[in-house]
Amino acid sequence: MIYLHSICLNEEELPQGFPFNIPCIRSLEEMVFKSPVTFFVGENGSGKSTLLEAIACGLQTPAIGSADVSQDDTL
Repeated sequence: MIYLHSICLNEEELPQGFPFNIPCIRSLEEMVFKSPVTFFVGENGSGKSTLLEAIACGLQTPAIGSADVSQDDTL
């Protein structure tokens, strides 16, 4: 498996749009991860979330992100 160890951004080559127009992202030069990081990339509807939910179910991890926010009095 390939792991992501760091991210380096060259400010001169960054696009002007979101999220690169956010000051904290724009000023980021390098981010080094202390633990290996894996990420999923794909088009909308390609199954990224479904794959992660299937892995979570297989590990018997509770699913998050599906709570009804209409009942949250802090919002």
